[in-house]
Amino acid sequence: MLVRSVYADGSLSLAHYISVFGDPRQTGLLGRSLGIALAASLFATLLGVIQAFLILRSNLSVRRFWRRIYLLPLCIPPHVHAIAWIYLCGETGLLNRLLSALLKSANPLLDIYSPLWAAAILALALHPLVTLMTYSGLLSMDQRLEEAARQYHPVSKVLRKVTLPLLLPHILSGGTFVFIFAFFNYGVPSLLRVHTYPVEIFAQFSAFYNEAAATALAVPVIMVALVILTVQRFWMKERSYVVIDGGRTRIKALDLGWLKHPANSFMFGLSATAIFLPLLVLILQTRAVATFAAVWRSTGNEIVITTVLSLTAASVMLALAYLLGAMHPAGNRRVGIWRDVLFFAPLAFPATVLGIGMIYLWNRPYTQFIYTSAVILIIAYAARFIPFVQQAVIAGMRQVGPGLREAALLYQRSWWKRTLKIEAPLCLPGLVAGWTIAFILCMGELGVTLLVIPPGLGTISLKIYNLMHYGANQMVAALSLVLIAVNLAVAAFAVLFIVRIGRKGFAVN
Repeated sequence: MLVRSVYADGSLSLAHYISVFGDPRQTGLLGRSLGIALAASLFATLLGVIQAFLILRSNLSVRRFWRRIYLLPLCIPPHVHAIAWIYLCGETGLLNRLLSALLKSANPLLDIYSPLWAAAILALALHPLVTLMTYSGLLSMDQRLEEAARQYHPVSKVLRKVTLPLLLPHILSGGTFVFIFAFFNYGVPSLLRVHTYPVEIFAQFSAFYNEAAATALAVPVIMVALVILTVQRFWMKERSYVVIDGGRTRIKALDLGWLKHPANSFMFGLSATAIFLPLLVLILQTRAVATFAAVWRSTGNEIVITTVLSLTAASVMLALAYLLGAMHPAGNRRVGIWRDVLFFAPLAFPATVLGIGMIYLWNRPYTQFIYTSAVILIIAYAARFIPFVQQAVIAGMRQVGPGLREAALLYQRSWWKRTLKIEAPLCLPGLVAGWTIAFILCMGELGVTLLVIPPGLGTISLKIYNLMHYGANQMVAALSLVLIAVNLAVAAFAVLFIVRIGRKGFAVN
C-alpha cells in the first residue's frame, strides 16, 4: 500500500499526498475526527475514573453489584449504541416525538446527527476501558503508601497527592485506548451522518476506487497513532493493563459521607444511559416477540456464522497470545517494552486501512482459497484484536510466581505437557478473560468485515448495518438484541468462571 501510494504514472511521485492534503476539506475532516476522539476520550476518562473509585474504594451499599456490571457496555458494540440512541433521539425517535407532543412543536427538538453526539455515544460505549485500567491500577497499587499518608493528611489531599499520581499511567493509558478507538471508529459517525476521516478513507477506496488516496490519507494518522501507543507503553512500563481479580481482594473503603447519595445517583445514571436505556429502547423498537422468529428465519445463517467465526477467532487469538506471552521477556525491561509496542502496533491502523492491506496481500491467485473463505475474516479479526488478548493473558501469567514455574520445570521437562497440565491451569482466569474479550470484539466488528467478507457470507453486525439503511427498524432492533444476548451470555459465563476459580485459590492478587 505504501509503495503504491508514492507511485503515479509508473514513477515515484508524491502527487497523491499533494492532492489529498492540498484540499482544505481533508484537513477539516481530520480536525473534526480529532475533536470527536479527544472529546470522547476526555468524557470517557472522567466517567471511568469516577466509576472505578466508587466501585472499588467507596462505601456504596451496592458496590458489589456495580463491580459485576461495569464492563457490560462493552457487550454492546458502539454502532449498536448509536442505533439505540437514534431510535430514542433521532428525527422520529421516541424522545423527540414525546417532547414535540408535550411542547406542541412541529420540528424535532433534538438533533442527534452531530459530532457532539458522536463523541458522547463513543464515550458511553468505551468508558469501561478507562474503568478497567483504573480498576487494575487500584488493585495493583501498594495501599501502604496511602495508609501512611492518611496518618498525616486528610483523605482529599491523599487522593490528590498520592493516589492519583500513582494511577496516572493507568488513567492515561485507558484514555489513549479510547482516543484511538474513537478516532478510527467508522460505524458510529457513519450512522449519525457525520463525515469523518475514517469515513473518507473508506469512501476513497470503496466508492472512488482510489486506493492510493486512501493510503495517503491514512499514513499520517497511522504515524501519529504509533507515536501515541509508544508513549503510552512507556508510561505503563511493566504495569499490567488488567489485574485478574477472583473476588477475594479486600480494599479499605472510603466513607463518602454526604457525597454518598450523589455517588449513587451517578452510578445509576451511568448504568442507565450506557446499559439499561439502550436495551429498553431496542426492546420497545422490536414491538413483538414474533420479530425474533422473523429474524431467525431471515438471519439465522448470519447468527450461526458470526458465532462460529468469533469462537474460532477468539480461540486462535488465545493460542497465539499465550505463545507471545511465553516469549515475554522477564529480565530486560527495555526489550520487553519495545516488544509490547510491536504487539500493539495493529491498533495504530484504521480498520479500513487494515482491510485494504489484507485485500492487497491475500487477493492473489495462489491465496484465493483463503481470500474467498471464512479464514480471511479470522485472520482479520486476529490482526485487529490480538493486542488486547495478549495483554489479558500476560496479566494472568504474571500472577504465576517464578517459584511455581521452576517447580513445574522440575516436574515436567516437556514444554507442551508442562503448559497444558500445569502452567495454563494456573493462569486460567487470565486465559478466560482474554478469550472473552476477543469473542465480544469479534462479534461486533464492522470496519474490516465490510471490506474483506467473502461472497455468500454475512455477519450480524454487517446485517444490522445494511438493514439500518433500508429502514427495517424492528429487524434491526431484534437482531441487535440477539447480538447483545450472545455477548452477555459469554461474559456472564466468564465472570462466574473467574470468580469460582478465584475462590478456589488459583488467582493471586
